[in-house]
Amino acid sequence: MKLSATLCMALCMLLTASYSYSQANKSMKGAYALTRQTVNDTAMPIQQMKLYTEKYMIYAHPIPGDSLADYGIGTYKMQDGKVIEYVFYTSSGGAHNDTVKLDITKKGNGYSQLINFPSDTGRSFILVEDYDNVSKNARTSMDGAWKQTQSVYIPKNGKADTSQVTQFKVFESGNFIWANTVQDSATHKPKSAFGYGTFVMNGNNQLVETNTNSTYKTDLVQKPVTLQIEWKGKDNFKQSIAWPNGDKSIEYYERLK
Repeated sequence: MKLSATLCMALCMLLTASYSYSQANKSMKGAYALTRQTVNDTAMPIQQMKLYTEKYMIYAHPIPGDSLADYGIGTYKMQDGKVIEYVFYTSSGGAHNDTVKLDITKKGNGYSQLINFPSDTGRSFILVEDYDNVSKNARTSMDGAWKQTQSVYIPKNGKADTSQVTQFKVFESGNFIWANTVQDSATHKPKSAFGYGTFVMNGNNQLVETNTNSTYKTDLVQKPVTLQIEWKGKDNFKQSIAWPNGDKSIEYYERLK
């Protein structure tokens, strides 16, 4: 059977659209802001950001009524209409090995995710989250997931403090999230902090971050912070921040692969 040119063109367009849809749904890459969260239909007062790179995901939010942070980072893949996340580190217990399956429904400029948490009591917990896509049309050398390898804080009039902090940082689509966990010296329990917001690059060696939410609300939120960047190859960088009070912080990062 001989197809008309018009029909051939229509079929080609349909196949191309189907292929593009399939390719687009193989990745959640982008930046997403939580607009609504419910647990068993009860609304929760959570402000949260979630970033997906090609391979990694991270989420962070403040714990309601507390000064601490809740966050998790891991890898993910898309399979049979679901997003499967493999969380390897969280604020609550450090190193993890959790697998979480998310039912994803694309909605306008965002998506909805549903997680069914089974319970030993026989009652399941249904978590539903709605997100808006807040990605910016920006690709930078910072994009990706990073782990801090060393941190140095230099007071204006004091001795430099070198510490080993478990901190992760992800840059994606003009947005960023950093999150860390340290042991509280008084309680000997994990103490976590976070910050997220937007960033812009000034060349390849300077960026300006604006935290829109953080555990350090007074010091960081809506106060642009300039970072000087020194690259050690494409998978390692050093960031330096000169704070208004004369203190300086230096952090070293290695790319997660």
